[in-house]
Amino acid sequence: MFTGWVKYIIFVVLFASFLELLLPSSSMQRFVRVIMGLFIMLAIMNPIISIVQNHLIPTNQIPALSTNFGNSIMNDSMNMSNDREKLSLELYKKELAQQMKILVMAIDGVADVHVNIEVNTVKNSSIVSGIESVILYIKPGLSAKDRKVAAVSKITIGEQKDKSEDPYIDLKKRISEIVTELYQIPKEKIEVKTIHP
Repeated sequence: MFTGWVKYIIFVVLFASFLELLLPSSSMQRFVRVIMGLFIMLAIMNPIISIVQNHLIPTNQIPALSTNFGNSIMNDSMNMSNDREKLSLELYKKELAQQMKILVMAIDGVADVHVNIEVNTVKNSSIVSGIESVILYIKPGLSAKDRKVAAVSKITIGEQKDKSEDPYIDLKKRISEIVTELYQIPKEKIEVKTIHP
């Protein structure tokens, strides 16, 4: 141990001398001398520090030297990172849902809308890899301009509508096409459902 320590000090002193020879300006030589002086002092004090650390002071009494302290910091850091990722994912979904709601509310015939978004994430992470599904719950109603003067729907005498047919199928199709076009989401991932008051 003692011979290794002496060899290390000799190596640091030789390295400092070599650097001093390479630098031509005296101002840089002074700077290098200060830095190398610090390295030499550290090399000399290294065994003393290790003796004090290993024999005189038990590591379980110094939190900075304890392995449990480092592990708890790492665990806390990982937990905070996971919480931050979850929060950013929820914020992303909320902002995207708000944008879609504003877009769909601007379509004639929609009185209200609620948006539910599910996203795909990278395995063991909260990084969004794509949108899994979008469900739009719309409440059909009159648009702003239709509220002033309600249009009369076409009346056909002698024909009965099929009651099983969805009266809002055209509205749903138009909403699905607009969301697909603006957000580049495949149509099969978008579902539009009607809710009635």
